[in-house]
Amino acid sequence: AVAAIGAFASAAQAQSSVTVYGIVDAGYATVSNTTAAGGSTSGVQSGGMASPRLGFKGIEDIGGGSKVGFTLEAEILTANGSADGIAGGSTTTQAFSTSQFFNRASFLSLSNAKFGEVKIGLSNTATYDNQIKFDPLKAANLGGFLNTSTSATATGLSGPAATQQAANRANNAISYTSPSFMGVQARFITGETQSATGMNLVSGNVAYARVTDYGLSYNLKALDLAATYRTTNGTSGAAATSTTGVYGSYDFKMVKPYAIYNVTDNKTPGVAQGMNYISKMVGAEAPITPRITVAAQFTQNINGNANTAATSATNSAVGLMGKYSLSKRTTLYAIGAFSQNGGAGSTLTSSSKFTGATAPVKLTGNTTSYADQQGYMIGVNHTF
Repeated sequence: AVAAIGAFASAAQAQSSVTVYGIVDAGYATVSNTTAAGGSTSGVQSGGMASPRLGFKGIEDIGGGSKVGFTLEAEILTANGSADGIAGGSTTTQAFSTSQFFNRASFLSLSNAKFGEVKIGLSNTATYDNQIKFDPLKAANLGGFLNTSTSATATGLSGPAATQQAANRANNAISYTSPSFMGVQARFITGETQSATGMNLVSGNVAYARVTDYGLSYNLKALDLAATYRTTNGTSGAAATSTTGVYGSYDFKMVKPYAIYNVTDNKTPGVAQGMNYISKMVGAEAPITPRITVAAQFTQNINGNANTAATSATNSAVGLMGKYSLSKRTTLYAIGAFSQNGGAGSTLTSSSKFTGATAPVKLTGNTTSYADQQGYMIGVNHTF
């Protein structure tokens, strides 16, 4: 009987597993024109190539082709060891702690090869995942699309530029991913916005912080296509934005080109009607040798009134990256990023990853245009 129990326990253990994984990434960076006097910010920074993280994944095969799993993932800045949790607000019906330790992912999942996967908890939106997947720099925190597609608010405009990235992940969410059928796959998620700025709950009504996101993708050998649609509600019942995105890439082996087109519309009744924010990106990634890879992307942003070109503000940015693989898990990298700004300014870095002032500013004596910026970083990325 004891032997039978032991055999049963061994079999059960063989059907489940827990994995500890992570990324450690740091280097030295400098960004120009970060003060009104034209000063620069330089120093050790975290996550140039990819955001540092510590995660735990578990999976259990429960039979019948079904599996139960979980993921807990926290962002921990390599440069100072701090947990990069996002502070939140509170209302009578919902409260966020002052720091979300597992701020990148925290969910349970139930999956089946025939019926798809359901997740409950904090997870990514389809919009966010595709903005990373189709970025040649893969969400590098200097020069990556997620940074260069975000602008300082344009002069005289109150469009959604500052909040377009406020719902990359959804708290208290339920999501569904369908099985792939002839290369086509669908995704859906609904939850609450994670950002604490401009997206807090109001008057105890969780609908005011709602994010709903839809995604559709198609893959055929070297061709990848995707489309997404996301809606968010802001600081009042009326405040809302929607973001529509289309994405594409094709792997020619010697080079892989990418393209992204995102449009965020302000749908707040009576406030900045017609305001929108457009981000367009083209780029490519190419393996030079088995160890060396280079990537580049160009982003143009238009922040303004879709019906009044005179009130629009356009800015652009370029991101360049070179990577040298020392081993399967360790990579040396160098990044250069450059912005050409105007009434709006492209950000080159992630404000939550880079310490110190790195956002574009208006130089002393210039009240209309943001200063152009240059950013450089060399670093090391290690995965485990």
